[in-house]
Amino acid sequence: MPKNRVTHDRLSTLAWLTPLLLVLGLSGCATSPALDESKVLATVPGAALTQATTLEAQGKATEAAKLYLDLAGKARPPARAQLQLKAVDAYLSAGQTAPARQTLDAIPSQELTATQREMMLLAQADLALLTGRPQDATRFLGRMQVQSLPRDLKARRLGTLASAQRLASSPLDAAKTLNDLDRLLEQNDQRLVNQVSLLSTLNTLPQAELQKLTRTGSWAMRGWAEIALLTRQAGADPSQLEIRYRQWQRGRSGHPALPELARAYSRNLSGGYQSGDRVTVMLPRSGRFAAAAKAVREGIEAASRVDTGAPQPRLEFADSTNAGRVGAIHARAIKDGAHYVIGPLEKPAVDALASERTLKVPTLALNESTRAERRTDNLFQFSLSPENEAAEVANKAFARGLKRALLLYPEGAWGNRLASAFRQQWLSLGGILAGQSSFNPVAASHEKTAQKLLDGQSADLLFLVATADMARRIHPAIRTASTRPLTVISTSHVYVGDFDPKRDAGLVGLYFVDIPWMFDVGGDGPLSRRRLSNSADPLARLHAMGVDAYRLAPRLTNLAKNPGAYYPGQTGGLSINSLGRIQRQLELGRFTETGPQLADAPVEPRAPGHALDAD
Repeated sequence: MPKNRVTHDRLSTLAWLTPLLLVLGLSGCATSPALDESKVLATVPGAALTQATTLEAQGKATEAAKLYLDLAGKARPPARAQLQLKAVDAYLSAGQTAPARQTLDAIPSQELTATQREMMLLAQADLALLTGRPQDATRFLGRMQVQSLPRDLKARRLGTLASAQRLASSPLDAAKTLNDLDRLLEQNDQRLVNQVSLLSTLNTLPQAELQKLTRTGSWAMRGWAEIALLTRQAGADPSQLEIRYRQWQRGRSGHPALPELARAYSRNLSGGYQSGDRVTVMLPRSGRFAAAAKAVREGIEAASRVDTGAPQPRLEFADSTNAGRVGAIHARAIKDGAHYVIGPLEKPAVDALASERTLKVPTLALNESTRAERRTDNLFQFSLSPENEAAEVANKAFARGLKRALLLYPEGAWGNRLASAFRQQWLSLGGILAGQSSFNPVAASHEKTAQKLLDGQSADLLFLVATADMARRIHPAIRTASTRPLTVISTSHVYVGDFDPKRDAGLVGLYFVDIPWMFDVGGDGPLSRRRLSNSADPLARLHAMGVDAYRLAPRLTNLAKNPGAYYPGQTGGLSINSLGRIQRQLELGRFTETGPQLADAPVEPRAPGHALDAD
């Protein structure tokens, strides 16, 4: 059996994670003078309580939750509510959102002490994060009596708030909250992890916004923004960052940034493995997915080569062309000592692993199972999902103040899937769907379709589901039919990786979401798009996926345990939902006359059809 992988170096495994993880040591059961848990639970049988806490420590959170509830059924207030809240926390740590919600709903509010009411609001916020509702999480946190909270609950609240703000596409607000959290944390190791998380959050901002923050932010935030800019200037060179950071510190006496911050930040750009780790990568060597597998493998190997300053795992590649043998290949990998498995790539092979109740080591599948509602322990699913992109369009648009949407999508299964994903997320956010229509993807003209959809509408957003070829034909029709400012956003399918001013003239003004790597957000380093892939390669994004797969593998367990946990990858800001699926926060770009740019870069004068920057 492989050794326990929970003993990773604290900084290397935690530094990119949510601030929620930072405050676990502070919060624990969130005891305070108003609620000493040992006194509250004094009447609960000690042996049974110890058994429940032991189960939690062993990673058997669901069993622990059930035992807490058994004990709660025999207890009296306030012990009953305390045990129910502990069961909720255990369920949430296991990703079991349905029983967590049922347990919360069953807690009588009249039985809660003042501190338990605050704990319940925190639990409701955590549940909202796990179920993709960051705005609801923020509302729960806003109802808390902040001034009367003990220090540990204040810290936990700020950590949860930062996670909610980040998931709601408000990274600047999240960074400001992390700055507030830094002032509450007392131990430097916790502060260091928090500060690296703060920098990673700021580094999701466009360059122009970071530069503005250095001029207009508070004294502390100006400093954090300056450090974030230093990390971009240094690229992938840790020594350059260290030199620049030392120079910066000499001119910024009194700033809370810790002396070892630059080294910590650089260290966490590496893979995060321990010496002696072994990784088995299951990819097909032949068949229809062979070319995609080759691109993923090149990304994995490139990431491994770059991490020269950190322990590198032993990579072993196994052929998963035959989906029926995936279970045997996986078992053999574990027998041979694999600590992590990356792959398989094909859906039937992922389904085969998803049919198991549990896997013995963290396994990062490179596709999503068709078993949508089933969770296999230790199986995580990572795909460049079009549905994820459609939902991200809704998130980006709503975060920027757009409220009334139109939906235009091509006939067929693909268009229906993306339209459904956008519709579901948009309505869950509170947006209004003012109208929708499908179109014939092979039609030569779309003027009538666009005119009919837009006629008499007061929408401020149109989500266009289209490929690049479709968008070149239908986007001009939308702009012609639009008589008022209208933001048109699509998914990455409208960008083929290069730009031809003549061919792509019809795309100018169109917004789209895509992975950071396609915009060269990380600069011109060894893992950049310019170094790893031909610009027009249709499989280019899979190189970035390979890089992220390599770096995610040792972080999977900790990411999954924490609502809102975040890793800034090449394919987006990455988090894991309650079903073990990787979710991506993407960049927003737009086509200009010279090619695609990040949406917040300086723009030419607006015309009807690109109104997003008007806010």
